[in-house]
Amino acid sequence: RIAVPDRPGVLPAAAGVLALHRLTVRAAELRTLEATELRTLEPDDGTDAGAVLVLDWRVAAEYGSLPQAARLRADLVRALDGSLDVPARLAERDAAQPRRRGTKAPPPRVTALPAASRHATVIEVRAQDAPGLLHRIGCALEDAGARVRSAHVSTLGANAVDAFYLTGPGGGPLPEPAAAELARALEERLD
Repeated sequence: RIAVPDRPGVLPAAAGVLALHRLTVRAAELRTLEATELRTLEPDDGTDAGAVLVLDWRVAAEYGSLPQAARLRADLVRALDGSLDVPARLAERDAAQPRRRGTKAPPPRVTALPAASRHATVIEVRAQDAPGLLHRIGCALEDAGARVRSAHVSTLGANAVDAFYLTGPGGGPLPEPAAAELARALEERLD
């Protein structure tokens, strides 16, 4: 479980650090707790806590055992402050691995589900699971200016099925045309 102040870049940074440590995300839940919700969890000391992003991860080590929590935390701090270039490190690792031969994976499918929520735009991603996939999705959503309010991530065999509840700059759902364009852009970026 990771709990950090809600700010841009947390989801891709956390997912990228897990991928760097060769951890496969089997399932993940992300949710944003606003200051009013936080006050019910702990006594109000008069300060404005702001929103907190809570990420619950279920991971499996690709090789060997799980890394130490302190090392993961240190790398997450470095990724968030910009001193660890996660995209460059993932690209280096990807370039060093030989390409597998065989059948080509089906293309990713990204769908906007406008009627799924009154409070957010739901984007569903179905793709072949790969190292760093959740990091790439998180970066694409950040680049589009969408705020991830909650996410439900599942890896089923070789397939990832992820749902992201997104809001725009004003805090509400994205307009339907913008949601459809975001889905198209994300699908192209993942292909």
